[in-house]
Amino acid sequence: MGSITSLKCVLTQEHLNAVCAKYFVPEEVHPQLPNSDATMHERPAGKVGMYTRFFDYANYRIPFSNFFVSVLTHFRIPFSQLSVFGSAKVSHFEILCRVCNIEPDVSLFRYFYTHNYKNGWFGFTKRPNVRACYSKNLDSVKNWNDHFFWVDEFVVPANARFKWFSGSTIAKDRAPAPSEYDIGHVNTLIAHASPFLRFPEEFLCWVGISRNYLLNKDTYPRFEYEDGEEMDLNAFIRTADPRKVKIVLVICRVNQDLHDNL
Repeated sequence: MGSITSLKCVLTQEHLNAVCAKYFVPEEVHPQLPNSDATMHERPAGKVGMYTRFFDYANYRIPFSNFFVSVLTHFRIPFSQLSVFGSAKVSHFEILCRVCNIEPDVSLFRYFYTHNYKNGWFGFTKRPNVRACYSKNLDSVKNWNDHFFWVDEFVVPANARFKWFSGSTIAKDRAPAPSEYDIGHVNTLIAHASPFLRFPEEFLCWVGISRNYLLNKDTYPRFEYEDGEEMDLNAFIRTADPRKVKIVLVICRVNQDLHDNL
């Protein structure tokens, strides 16, 4: 697979333009194509590297959620060194919490996960002797680590405090004490364990991962089975491919009633 300091960027400007358009990468972060011989380690001053698969495989969008930034801050992970597998585990946890009406919390995340480090990349692995909050392991993905581009460093608040890590081992993160998390929330997430999936924009907006909501505040997405019956969010995150689920845009009934009475 190579290491983070040896893999060179193979992204083209055409591909970068397509990624920015599809995943709403704002012009304000000044996306920039690296030179063809650039590695993730050789970033311009004031920039961080971002993998293109961060958007589809890991379901994240710019601006990042507070929870995502809090996880990076706790583990002191420079964003450019986070693997797409690691980011996918963070987003899966955040999405599952939102669906279960639980506020995602770093201590709760740490009950299930600790960080790992290999070939220059950070990721997360399930803690031993703890039941998982996912029902299926992550699918593999090829050619993720040589498709990257630069964006302004401010997209990741506090990232500038974390220097590029070039050591061989990382400090062990202790498991949180029982007083640091809600055991009821732990049991709920285990009971509703779900697979790692890729989700449509409407759902990511609904759970707060994406802020690229193009509809007005009185319209929301309804996810439906083939027969038109509404699918609840717990069922939605377990369907074979959520991107193929029928999505109907619904006007909030209260506001519609008000409109009809005018």
